[in-house]
Amino acid sequence: MSFIIGLGLAVAAVLVGWISYRSKMGQSVLGGLAAIAIFLASTVIATAATRTIMDNTVYMTEIHSVLESPTFIISTGYLMVYGLARIVVGLGLGTART
Repeated sequence: MSFIIGLGLAVAAVLVGWISYRSKMGQSVLGGLAAIAIFLASTVIATAATRTIMDNTVYMTEIHSVLESPTFIISTGYLMVYGLARIVVGLGLGTART
């Protein structure tokens, strides 16, 4: 199953790259979709992490302890904002940098 998912991601990445290379309009549309996807993912992740911490329902396995790490919260928050801003700037310049 992991192989199929990886293969699908690789094929999709090649397709997105090809469309972006061939068409400025396609590049802009794909950049806009990427901005929307980052915004939605950021909202879902931030809401879930905040609710988990506020409700004190973090099940303390090693991987789940990351949710309570201030370093994780601050750095992922910054990366989401920075990534979204870069895409929006790229759209404004006519070259979506994803």
